[in-house]
Amino acid sequence: MKKVITTLPVDIALRALDTDGVRKVYAWVDHLRNWDGDEFVRTHSHSLEGVSGVYVLKTSTDIRIFFKIDGNTITVLDIAKKPSIMSSGYIPEVR
Repeated sequence: MKKVITTLPVDIALRALDTDGVRKVYAWVDHLRNWDGDEFVRTHSHSLEGVSGVYVLKTSTDIRIFFKIDGNTITVLDIAKKPSIMSSGYIPEVR
């Protein structure tokens, strides 16, 4: 299991979600923790073009989780819902 830490932008984004959204994010964070054993998480995580070392996990919901891996630690940098990403600027890797 990997150690997962979150950043201030994640804490702020969680405040904007309803209870169900927060629950979903924490469930996906748990999946990230099991990075080595969770094929879905690995196959649905893609590096962001132009942002070295940063990945986006396209969950089975509209939630996208941005993170980086450093050894045995995953740092969750931010979370967003797909509609918010699409309205703020098109990022092809986040479709």
